[in-house]
Amino acid sequence: MRRITLGSWSTPSGNACDVYLVGVGRARALQLVWDTFPLSRADASYYTSAVLPAVARRAQEYLEVGAALVVLV
Repeated sequence: MRRITLGSWSTPSGNACDVYLVGVGRARALQLVWDTFPLSRADASYYTSAVLPAVARRAQEYLEVGAALVVLV
């Protein structure tokens, strides 16, 4: 199974998240590896407003499918 690094993000509290696209062909998934989980309220808010959109953009760029990729929380 392939694992492609999409990037790393840090939240305001310093908690970090490494994001990978795993799988082959059309069977792919996102894998998020957090330093600490569950997230604090502030980190969860930052994740929703900043990290999640950035992850979606990076995955779309990698897969070259535009808006066809939908990432759900």
